[in-house]
Amino acid sequence: MDASKIEEQKVVDDKNINTFRQSLIDWLKFFLILGVLLVILLNTVGLTKVSGFSMYPTLNDGDLVFVNKLERFTHDPELGDVAIMSLKSEGINIVKRIIGVPGDTVFIKSGIIYVNNKPVPEISTNGTSDDMAQITVPKNNLFVVGDNREPGISFDSRSKDFGFIPIKDIKGYVLISILPIHKIAKPLKV
Repeated sequence: MDASKIEEQKVVDDKNINTFRQSLIDWLKFFLILGVLLVILLNTVGLTKVSGFSMYPTLNDGDLVFVNKLERFTHDPELGDVAIMSLKSEGINIVKRIIGVPGDTVFIKSGIIYVNNKPVPEISTNGTSDDMAQITVPKNNLFVVGDNREPGISFDSRSKDFGFIPIKDIKGYVLISILPIHKIAKPLKV
């Protein structure tokens, strides 16, 4: 081989090495960006499958819901929000409707829930709750119930064994049911 052919081969080899190196860098950038986006996505939104009938008729067993996890940092819980919460004593997540926030008084009379002595005009519930004496929601806690108010169906804040849910245990807010697709109804304004 003469010197010019060796030089040409060296230039070609250098180009191939540079092309391979650039390609490798591009793939590494792609996977890094993909990883960052995945971490952001998994910590801001999510899908949760409902298990059980405590939220019937709003949500049924097996429904798939879209959860906004970011809102737990930007949104104070309020009457009517449907949230995914961690039930640490059982090691599970639950879905319930927020009825009382810190400082609210809550009681149930003749199946109607009263918050701060005003009846909550609900449009998406099943059954009738048993009466409950007035309680005051403590600081940093929530009073939550399932939309299925039949006694014994929803294990929630109406039970002394369940009690209040710490606000810090909210994992996210349910925005919409995806399967089947429908909005999540909120109570009418109190």
